[in-house]
Amino acid sequence: MTKAESDHYAKLARLGCILCQQNGITDTDTPVEIHHIRRHGQPRKTAKTIPLCMWHHRLANTSVHSLGHRGFQKYWGWSEEDLYEKTEELLNDNY
Repeated sequence: MTKAESDHYAKLARLGCILCQQNGITDTDTPVEIHHIRRHGQPRKTAKTIPLCMWHHRLANTSVHSLGHRGFQKYWGWSEEDLYEKTEELLNDNY
C-alpha cells in the first residue's frame, strides 16, 4: 500500500460509516472498514472506496457483502455509488 492510499484510508476511517450517517446514526464508535466498490472484475487497487462499519460492510444480513450490489441498494435505498458521492462530498468539506 502506498503512503497516499494509507492517508486516504485514514481520512475515510475518520469520517465514520457513511451508511450510518445517511440513516441519522452519528454517535457510534464502531470502527470503519474500507469497502471497495468493484465492478466487472475491476482490480481492488483501482476501485472506489467508502467507509462502512463492520455491520454494514460484512456482518449483518443487511450488509453489502450479504445482500450484493442490487440487494443492498434495494434494501437501504442507497447504491454504493450514491454513498461514494456522499463520501467524496464529506472529504472535500473536511480536508
